[in-house]
Amino acid sequence: MKKLLFLPLILLILIPVAIFFLPSRGAQLETIPPFISPSPARQKQQTELRSFSEYKEILASRGQRLEDQGVLIETLSDEQTLAEHNPDITFNPASVMKLATSFVALSKLGPDYRYRTDFLAAGKIDNTARKLEGDLVVDGHADPMFSAEDAQEVATELSRLGISRITGSLRIAGSFYYFATGYHSNLSHETSAAKLRAALQRAGIKIDGPTVYAEKSGTVLISHYSDELLRLLLYQNAHSSNAIAEVIGESVGGPEAAQNFLIKELGLRDSEIYVGRTSGLDFNRMTPRAALKVLRALVNTLAKFSLRPEDVMAVAGIDSGTLRARFNSDDARGSVIAKTGTLVSLDNGVSTLVGIAYTKARGPLLFAVLNSSGGVHSYRRLQDEFIEHLIVEEGGPAPVSRAEDALADNTHHSIVQVLYKNGGQPSANAAD
Repeated sequence: MKKLLFLPLILLILIPVAIFFLPSRGAQLETIPPFISPSPARQKQQTELRSFSEYKEILASRGQRLEDQGVLIETLSDEQTLAEHNPDITFNPASVMKLATSFVALSKLGPDYRYRTDFLAAGKIDNTARKLEGDLVVDGHADPMFSAEDAQEVATELSRLGISRITGSLRIAGSFYYFATGYHSNLSHETSAAKLRAALQRAGIKIDGPTVYAEKSGTVLISHYSDELLRLLLYQNAHSSNAIAEVIGESVGGPEAAQNFLIKELGLRDSEIYVGRTSGLDFNRMTPRAALKVLRALVNTLAKFSLRPEDVMAVAGIDSGTLRARFNSDDARGSVIAKTGTLVSLDNGVSTLVGIAYTKARGPLLFAVLNSSGGVHSYRRLQDEFIEHLIVEEGGPAPVSRAEDALADNTHHSIVQVLYKNGGQPSANAAD
């Protein structure tokens, strides 16, 4: 009987002790967190794009090493990563480097900037004999597209000033280039001077003396201004003109200055980008992530001037140039704006494509596809299939507004300003 009475007493003592040592409900949540299903948006981000999976499978089936490929796809609006492969490994970007050159030039000079070339008289003008007794001095400021048409305009104005003969030399001062079309244009100072001299003489300006290279002096006769920088960059990028990119690069300080500007302004590291040449020729390096940082910065810079990406980059399937025959199906035409890159002799074959794909579901998508160690033609076809499938997967294309070739208009928009007045040489026009 005493044992029965003692048992409830023991229970009264043990139950509070047991409760004290058991973890609370809050402690259970901290120690063993329950499984929380990710949100639909999170699930979408973690699920690999079908188009990206197919792209990698095709590369592998063709015997291409995935180590030689780089991919990064992000949304423009919120920088969400949709696909990535070797995003922080450097590859040769080839002519995609021209996007970096475009960004630097626009940032430093502005889209309305015009390159000036001055023509000076270092001697006396004899209007009666229609001759300049002295040198015709050409003071260049790195105009990347001074052409035969520009030379004709200058010759016409020289003739109106009463000059059809130069008794002295053609003197080249500053940085003067004569634009020559073609993918591999020779724009050396000597070749440029020879082409200018021939163009002036064809236009009726006879030059007695030799071509020389010396400092500028004399009175400014004519100032020639190039087309606006924005139009020069669109031509450069659409046609992938190495000649233009090299000269524009020189005008902003050259490759090293361009690289330093990119590192400072975009927060890049030396390990992410190397600018060997501003055209993308020869040895250059860029990671897919750096490529999209450059592209995003270019888009933002254009927006500050109320401009759009297609104002400086070609619309695939519409604009003439390297993208005219790409993405030109009825479904894809006008939905991709990009810059191509090709190098056959370096890194065992390089083909790159960096740009914007316009989709209905997610809006504009920034993409960087950097391929190396393979056939450039097969890489191009694979890039096109990849991006087209990506667009379909993201709700279909949403073409940009432009539906006509922006480079079809060959109208010359340069400006020729005549500063010399017959019968006098104003001191305000004298070279300093």
